[in-house]
Amino acid sequence: MSMYYLIDLREKNNRNPYITFWRPNDAGYCYPVPWAGEYTEERIIEGDDYYTRRRWQVRTGAHTGIWERIAVRTDLIKPFCIEPAYGMVDGNIGPVIANTGKIRTALRRLRFILPKERIAS
Repeated sequence: MSMYYLIDLREKNNRNPYITFWRPNDAGYCYPVPWAGEYTEERIIEGDDYYTRRRWQVRTGAHTGIWERIAVRTDLIKPFCIEPAYGMVDGNIGPVIANTGKIRTALRRLRFILPKERIAS
């Protein structure tokens, strides 16, 4: 069974030094991969848009095409992992993933696609 990390790519996090992961059991956020929660595919499907969501546009009252909450298989993030800069993370725990536009785009391309999205496309 595949396991997934939940990644928060909200626009307000774009200036953070590292990609933001969800901790286990929906209990907050973290940068270090070892602190991130691993979620089953079944849980992500059941959670639907709680776990995978497009950006909400207040002005238009609709979702945009940009994914801001995504699930990515745990094995697919390994190529992006780096050690954190000294003093940036409690205890200098790593690895982490640098938060750049190029990496956010790459992670979005690797996102888990819900079954209802597969049918719609």
